[in-house]
This record gives sequence, C-alpha cells and structure tokens, in this order.
Amino acid sequence: MGAAAVDSLTRFLAELDRARPERQRRPENLVVVRRVGSTNQLARAIVADYEVEAQDLRPLLLLALEQTGGRGRQGRSWSSPAGKGVYATRVLSLRDPARLQNLPMLVGLGLCRALSRHLPLPCRLKWPNDLVVETAEGRRKLGGILIEALIHPGEGAAALIGFGVNHAHGEDDLPPAGTSLCLLGGAGAELPLAELTWDLVDGVENELAHLDEPSAAVEAYRAMSVHRPGDFLSCRVGEQVLAGTFLGFDALGRLRLDRDGEEVLVASGEVIE
Repeated sequence: MGAAAVDSLTRFLAELDRARPERQRRPENLVVVRRVGSTNQLARAIVADYEVEAQDLRPLLLLALEQTGGRGRQGRSWSSPAGKGVYATRVLSLRDPARLQNLPMLVGLGLCRALSRHLPLPCRLKWPNDLVVETAEGRRKLGGILIEALIHPGEGAAALIGFGVNHAHGEDDLPPAGTSLCLLGGAGAELPLAELTWDLVDGVENELAHLDEPSAAVEAYRAMSVHRPGDFLSCRVGEQVLAGTFLGFDALGRLRLDRDGEEVLVASGEVIE
C-alpha cells in the first residue's frame, strides 16, 4: 500500500473518531479498510472464519473508502469511487431466522430517516431496497441496500446488511437515474463523509432495536414508500415479470398486486421502472 493510500485511510479514521457521537448506538466492533471488493464479501469471509474457529461473532460494522466490486441486486455493479460514498456492511447475528423478514424494512426506514435530515427533498423507499428522491427531473436513486443471509438450521443466522449511499458522486460517476447528496444540494452537500457515515449507522441501529415489532415497521414503511395504492407496477421475480395494480403492503411487508382480479403477494424481487 502506497503512502497516499495510507494517508487517506489514516485521515478517514481520524475523521471518524472526531465525528463519532459519544452516546451513539453502535456495534461493538469496527473494521475500516481503504479498498475492498465489497464490504459484504469481506463480511462473509469474516463470518466464515469465526465459524471455522467455532467462535461467537460479536456485533460488527465494516466500512470501506472504496469498493472495486460493489454490488446491488441481481449482481449489478454499484459505483463506489474512493472517498465519495458510504460503503458499509453491518453483520448481525440472529437466533431466530424468522426475524430476517423485517430487516429490509427496518434498514430502509433507518437510512431514509437519517438522510431526510440532510436533503432538500424527502428520501423515499422504492420496494424493496432503493433509497430514492422525487425530483423535478424524475425519480433518482440515492442509495441501496443489499441484505444477504447465512442460515444454519437450528443454530440461527447471520445477516450481512450492506448499504451504500452516494455522497460526493458527480454525474460522471453515476448512471442516468442516479444522484448524490452533493448533486441534490442543501445541507447534505456540505456534510463531511464521516458525519454522514455515523448518521446512517445510527439510523440503522435505532431501527434494529425494533426487530420484534413488525407491525410498527410496516406502518412506517408504508408512509415512506413511493408506491401508492392504484399505481400500476411491474415486478421482476427471478426470471419472471409480474405486473398489476398495487394494493399496498401486507402485515409482513410483502407487495400486494391485483392481477385481473386476483391478489398476488410478492415476498422478494424488485419493482422495475
């Protein structure tokens, strides 16, 4: 690692230390790296090492200054240039894998609430895991969530909660439908990356405290959703596309679609434009 690389990591660590609120909810362990393929990939390797050693994995947060292989849903690449965004994975151990059902909603809520304090426009959720804003030019994606689960029957599960948020990305760094805090302007454009990082981590941790309250999560998710009953939606589910009229979300956060008078529940997939 060159001197410049060491300096960039050292500066970021110092900024994180200065910006870290004393009373913040936070995981016990923090790992910060300058460059990685993806934080979820690194988290998976760490979890595997702990399993080989038969050790309990304590709550862990991974942060990277740069990802060379950042991923979104369906294996899509995620733009992760050095020092321009929050690239993170929170590793969470769950004794009851059924609690995985609530994670996408809770993480989305936590990030949306944290981001909205710094944006000129409210952050909203595009099912199941996109952080978006509705601008005069159309809907723009500000961030995303990728949750992967490692389930061991009878032994619980480990959730890899990956999230990325565009901070200082310019137009050349992003696809046409992307945006960043700097491009949106407002207070967020001047917010240091370290402060944004801790705000997002705190937002997620606050919501993870409500894992056992699914009904409250669904109600809050409904309020922040960009989808409204009556909208016509197309959803990609595996190799299939389901299209119909949006009826709302059920008690577990599943998408309800009316397809020619028949209600269909969609538990996983993505809404496509």
